[in-house]
Amino acid sequence: MISQMIVPGSSYWNVGIGGKKGDVIFDKEGMETMETLGRNMAWLIKKIKS
Repeated sequence: MISQMIVPGSSYWNVGIGGKKGDVIFDKEGMETMETLGRNMAWLIKKIKS
């Protein structure tokens, strides 16, 4: 990508929705998407460091 950046992706938009503070944990799709993003970021960091 631009400036040789490596950008990890997920399965959908990296967004969780909640009305009040803490409500985002009830957004099942948003939480699953963020968990996937977290796994992908961890994998990428390990690959870059090795």
